[in-house]
Amino acid sequence: MKKITLSSILAFATLFAVAQNGIPGVDYRSCSAAEKNNEIMDNNPEIRASWEQANAWALEYEKTHPTDVTIDPVTGKKTILYVMPVVWHVIHNDGPENISKATIDNEILKLNQDYQLLNPDAGNVHAAFASIQADVQVEFRLARLDPDGNCTEGITRTKNVATYAMNENSKFINGARSWNRNGRYYLNIWMGSSIESGAGGYAFYPGNVPMNQDGIVLRAGQLGNTVTHEVGHWLNLPHMWGSTNEPGLSTNCSSDDGISDTPNTIGSTGCAEGTVSCGSVDNSQNYMDYNFCDVMFTNGQKSRMHAALNSNTGFRATMVSAGNRALTGTDDPYVQNPVCGLLGADFTYNKEYICEGDVVSFADQGTYNGTPDQWDWTFTGGTPNASSVASPAITYNSQGVYGVTYSPGNGAGFATPAVKNNIITVSSITADYVLPFAEGFENNTSFINEWTIETESGNGWQTSTSASFTGNRSLRVYNFNNSAGDITEAISPSYDLSTMTDPKLTYKWAFAKKLTGGNDQFIIYKSTDCGGTWSILAIKAGTSMATASATNSAFTPSAADWDSATVSLSALAAETNVRFKLYFKNNAGNNFFLDDLNIMGTSSTVGINEVAPVNNLKVFPNPMTENATLSFFLKNNVSNLNVVIRDVLGQEVTKVVSNTGFSAGKYTMNIDKSNKLSSGLYFIEFNADNNVQVEKLIVK
Repeated sequence: MKKITLSSILAFATLFAVAQNGIPGVDYRSCSAAEKNNEIMDNNPEIRASWEQANAWALEYEKTHPTDVTIDPVTGKKTILYVMPVVWHVIHNDGPENISKATIDNEILKLNQDYQLLNPDAGNVHAAFASIQADVQVEFRLARLDPDGNCTEGITRTKNVATYAMNENSKFINGARSWNRNGRYYLNIWMGSSIESGAGGYAFYPGNVPMNQDGIVLRAGQLGNTVTHEVGHWLNLPHMWGSTNEPGLSTNCSSDDGISDTPNTIGSTGCAEGTVSCGSVDNSQNYMDYNFCDVMFTNGQKSRMHAALNSNTGFRATMVSAGNRALTGTDDPYVQNPVCGLLGADFTYNKEYICEGDVVSFADQGTYNGTPDQWDWTFTGGTPNASSVASPAITYNSQGVYGVTYSPGNGAGFATPAVKNNIITVSSITADYVLPFAEGFENNTSFINEWTIETESGNGWQTSTSASFTGNRSLRVYNFNNSAGDITEAISPSYDLSTMTDPKLTYKWAFAKKLTGGNDQFIIYKSTDCGGTWSILAIKAGTSMATASATNSAFTPSAADWDSATVSLSALAAETNVRFKLYFKNNAGNNFFLDDLNIMGTSSTVGINEVAPVNNLKVFPNPMTENATLSFFLKNNVSNLNVVIRDVLGQEVTKVVSNTGFSAGKYTMNIDKSNKLSSGLYFIEFNADNNVQVEKLIVK
């Protein structure tokens, strides 16, 4: 199986855009249908005999059934001879493979254009084949009734990591099972991020698999003509050179696709028109070749597909019957956009960690079985705390961890709400700690309250009494039994680094590899925007992590197994709100221990009387509407604090604090618009023991 190598380096949006007309640098379509079908027939002589019988039937059918386009005598328009019900199963993991309904609708439109000779590029056909260019007269329609007779838009969405390696097992995932049951039959399309074999798609010939496996498997990044190609296989069309997946071989001239008007060819992987490979001009623009310049089927291929649709091998004739059209909701009059009860409510958000006063944007994600036109949002801790728009932007003004509830609706009612607790972490814009700071992980309660642990899979960071460099506890990843790829992260509280010059982060660690393999990673990240974005400070991986001899036993360090490291934070010396993230990724290694995480530096040389006692003075939101929050950190005790709001002329408008003593620490205060503040520009004067700072405030 050849793989389209650009799929690993091009963004999905780019792939999808170019897949319609070709991927630059890749001029062949990757399909594993021949391999899949040959494997089945090689292992089951009865299935091979049935397929050969279908081929013989197709040849006889072609002799007695003309391929002329039929015209409706009443309307004067060409007739659609066959209507095929379709269900599109989207298997995703919240990535770009979770394509929109609009994209699927466009794929069905493209499929109908190609099978009805309405494709805009049909006129590009080589002159040698213009006279046999076929209108197959088949229409594909997304089902409007599911196997239980319920209203549907013909799309299912199932979240599952199987999306990254689609295969036959993907057809048995709950929520994405075949719809061929209860006397109803459909063309089932399963689509995910990638296919296990590396192909762009594959399909089975009629009757080659049980009906719960019958259908097409697609890669989301390669749709367009690939869908047309795989449907051709599903309707019993081989590749142009026959039933193999090896185009370009000279021996292909002696093989055949069993269709009378398609010239023998070795199979094209380039779009050079007029190529002669087996003594005649190649039909390289055929949908069943391996190019992305394909524009046509031949009349012979049309006849072969019609033969399949008039045979009940694989229930193809039943699928296009009037009775099945009625059972699947695809008969006339066909409903383009049904109003069905919405299923699978879900939503996305663009930020997980923010500072007080920041904004998070939300949007519907994963709702299917209809199109929502109503949106019911509830945002704990947000402003506003409720919304009825499709994509709200919510401000979070107070530190905390908050959840969201969302239910989309339409004329059929509202979907069961999607509830996600503790998804938005809002941190104070004033740091939790000033330097120096020492963390020995001895106080487990403090650690649990102040650190955030995020573990994607496997055993995560936790405090442990099994070993330590000092005291009784350390921070550990019990990695011995973890699986390759398991990731855990520990996110620290925030620190004000501006009180020290030349700050440094130091720590002790202990780690042993296993006797074979192992390339674990320990990475320290830093963030200056409350965890919104992260950048790397230091990395250790594989051998550079080891402090003790390799062992296949679960590693627990002795006193001699610990090592120390120092990470310069000089680039962060002016930052007043810094967080650190301890990232650990397993790759068949052993247990990892961390202790004595300290942040320290050299005290500032500025005289004590010259140090402003106020740090990180912030006002948010700014501009304000009804109220705002004034946040600040006092580095030391203040005997006399005055906070005054002045207008642009310097006149005092109101007092927030008057001649009051405060102890060192973090404070927040409320500013109320009703307190003599009309719309306009103001200045907040903050005077702490005659050290003055001023912040602008805009009132809407």
